[in-house]
Amino acid sequence: MTCKVVRLIDRNRLVLLHISGHLQEMHINMIDDLLTKETDPLALDLGEVTLVDREAVKFLATLDERGVRLRNCPGFIREWMREL
Repeated sequence: MTCKVVRLIDRNRLVLLHISGHLQEMHINMIDDLLTKETDPLALDLGEVTLVDREAVKFLATLDERGVRLRNCPGFIREWMREL
């Protein structure tokens, strides 16, 4: 399984990056590049992420600290973020 990212915009101009599958270190640069190109408010929807590696958890924790909203973040990811 790979990581899939779909970019959506809601009626309030919120950019939503819907991520599904396996989020791994090799995907971090791609997602970070997408985030830096956005000028409107944004959030990540992680509801369909099924597997993450340690580097991806660190990346998500950094985004969370920067104020990027993590929607539908699975409990196991939140737990691992707290343990960093």
